[in-house]
Amino acid sequence: MEAASARAAARDRWGDLPSSGRTPSQLQRFIQAACSPENYEPNLALNLEIADLINSKKGTAPREAATAIVNYINHRNPNVALLALGLLDICVKNCGYPFHLQIGTKEFLNELVRRFPERPPMRPTRVQAKILEAIEEWRGTICETSRYKEDLGFIRDMHRLLSYKGYVFPEVRREDAAVLNPSDNLKSAEEMEEEEREAQSAKLQELIRRGTPEDLQEANRLMKIMAGYDTRSKTDYRAKAAEEVAKIQAKARLLEERLDSF
Repeated sequence: MEAASARAAARDRWGDLPSSGRTPSQLQRFIQAACSPENYEPNLALNLEIADLINSKKGTAPREAATAIVNYINHRNPNVALLALGLLDICVKNCGYPFHLQIGTKEFLNELVRRFPERPPMRPTRVQAKILEAIEEWRGTICETSRYKEDLGFIRDMHRLLSYKGYVFPEVRREDAAVLNPSDNLKSAEEMEEEEREAQSAKLQELIRRGTPEDLQEANRLMKIMAGYDTRSKTDYRAKAAEEVAKIQAKARLLEERLDSF
């Protein structure tokens, strides 16, 4: 009984503890340090290091990070929750589709709003306000402009559900959300192909993890595409790169014409 009470007290202070006998991973240790209640403000350098670690490790790292972060968002200490929300924002804006896929799962979103009452309070807490701001930002950016927006439908569903319950979403500053929209930076055919391969790998891993008959059927189809057996959905990356160059050239000509008209 005393041991259980001690574990509960530790969870309240530090978030969920790793399973008994299991050493926390480097990623988990970094996230724990970033969300420590002893921090009075976000550690931006550490948060960016966590994002870099997620990007370099790949594999299960995006899911591991998203799960750990949302646990801290539900911490009873609001300072810990706000630190975790700051870290979540950094990861969403720096880790790309593999991480977006995880925040777009039903499990993650349900955990994100777990402390929301059925009826909205007269005035939301700072944590609730930050969560509403995040969902509004995602809905207006990655859910509309991402190449993989069809995989982020649960974010739109959660936005609609909270609106239906009476929650009011804050207005998001365009400059804060701009980084989540597609960049105008040119990419080579090789860079585009590598990005697509990483996205397919992340999606395949998530489909297999969920393991429903429909997910496994989709995973089988995706494996055929990745292995080169199904070329019907294969993208011509050189043609796509040329298309992007043409778009930039068209914008440049339009700007030149406008300048000449003055």
